[in-house]
Amino acid sequence: MPSHRAARRRAAKPVRSTWHLLVPACAVTGLMVVSLLLVADGDDPAADATGASTSISAAEVAATHTPQASRSERRGGQLAGADSLGGRRAVPLDNAAARRGVRVVHERRVQARIKARQARLKAKRLRRAARLAAREKTSTFRIGSLNVLGSQHSAGPGGYGPGTDRAAMAAGLVMSRGVDVLTMSEVQDDQLGVLNARLAGYSIWPQQSLGSNGQRLQIAWRASQFEMVDGGSVTFTFASQAIPMPYVLLRDLGTGAEFWVISIHTSAGGLEGERDAGTAIAISLMKRLEAESGKPVLIGGDVNEHEEFFYKVCGATGFLAANGGGAGCSLPPAPLRVDWIMGGGGAGVNFSGYVQDGATLARISDHYFIHAAVSVVDPGGTP
Repeated sequence: MPSHRAARRRAAKPVRSTWHLLVPACAVTGLMVVSLLLVADGDDPAADATGASTSISAAEVAATHTPQASRSERRGGQLAGADSLGGRRAVPLDNAAARRGVRVVHERRVQARIKARQARLKAKRLRRAARLAAREKTSTFRIGSLNVLGSQHSAGPGGYGPGTDRAAMAAGLVMSRGVDVLTMSEVQDDQLGVLNARLAGYSIWPQQSLGSNGQRLQIAWRASQFEMVDGGSVTFTFASQAIPMPYVLLRDLGTGAEFWVISIHTSAGGLEGERDAGTAIAISLMKRLEAESGKPVLIGGDVNEHEEFFYKVCGATGFLAANGGGAGCSLPPAPLRVDWIMGGGGAGVNFSGYVQDGATLARISDHYFIHAAVSVVDPGGTP
């Protein structure tokens, strides 16, 4: 049987409230929140112990780089900071000036290479020329000699026509015979003009360059075959007048061989002393040219002697005549004329095909036109 006393005691006991549990929970929660806030603010005991912080706050990140700042703006800020610290302002590079400088240096290098190449080529040409000059060289051509009979003789005995007409015919005859080198005597001013005009393809020297009476003796050569390297004259007496005896050094354009040519005309008639003096001067000139250069020497002209000129020249120099002669200066075969071509020196002079051409006698001159083939050997020199 249940006890009524116990039931009354249970009913009388008051109901216990839950607030006394809520308060401690709130306190614990608050402590946790406070702890979290302290950690977020950097109050990490580990950091305090080492003296260095390993974290950065969001505020510091925002202050350093704002979300709206671009790279160029941040770079500008850095340059501004550098400017304020160093007191210097950046100067932009002038690229155009730099490019011009590069071009100038390049052009100078190119010009230097061009000059160096030109110098090498010039040195090569000089070495080649020296080697060629040192070699023995031969020139073969036809040489002639003609007294054109000066214009002052046109009105005299013989019935010759005007000197200019005869000079024109003489030029035609020279070219028709294939003569390449020619000595001429008794040339007058009016005849010289005709010879210059009618000897097509020939060069003539000295023209009027040797002064008074300098036109009387001339030397002509085919310009396509030879060039004048040097020239000069010596003075001698002809018919009681001082006139120049011209000479030239010619070079064969094909072979490079060089040789001297002298034009001579000694006094006629009873002027034996002047003839001998003129011959002596010519011999001295021949010997000097040969000794100084080592080149062959040729001489041609009207010497007004049939034998004596040959003997004197051959005896003094060993030169022989285009029409022959030989050992011991034996005379060439007859007939002998007063016009002579002789030569020697160098490494040898050889004549052949000598002609006493009488085509001039009818209308051009009172002298034969003599011509012959000749081969001259230039011994060269030391390279």
